[in-house]
Amino acid sequence: MKLFNLKNYLLLLSFTLLLFGAGCQKKDTVGNAGMLTGADSKVWKTEKETTASGEKDKVTKEEKQQEIQFFANGSFSMRSPTQNASGKWTYDAMAKNLSLQFVGSDLTENFQVLNLTDDELKLQAADGSQMILETE
Repeated sequence: MKLFNLKNYLLLLSFTLLLFGAGCQKKDTVGNAGMLTGADSKVWKTEKETTASGEKDKVTKEEKQQEIQFFANGSFSMRSPTQNASGKWTYDAMAKNLSLQFVGSDLTENFQVLNLTDDELKLQAADGSQMILETE
């Protein structure tokens, strides 16, 4: 009889730990456009990158100096020590899609938004590569 009670106790303990662990996992959230821009604008910098195959891609010194600033009016500005670009952005939270249309170009970059919080933006490009950006 004691062996049966010990089994039940261990089973209950395992189930409790499983529920606790599942509840503590960080959930990816896809926030609203206000999280992307803040009240007026917000600057984002690349923190991590992965290749299309999921391997870690080293962020170079030059890439760490690049930044993108999203403005609440729907425009954006990309800056690096060697070049600048700007354009208009649109964000569809339901479709989890961020589009960047560059000024003076037919080029539009589309990203799937995997996570958007007040201080982290995780994007996936069409080729499957991913980038995590953080606010300053």
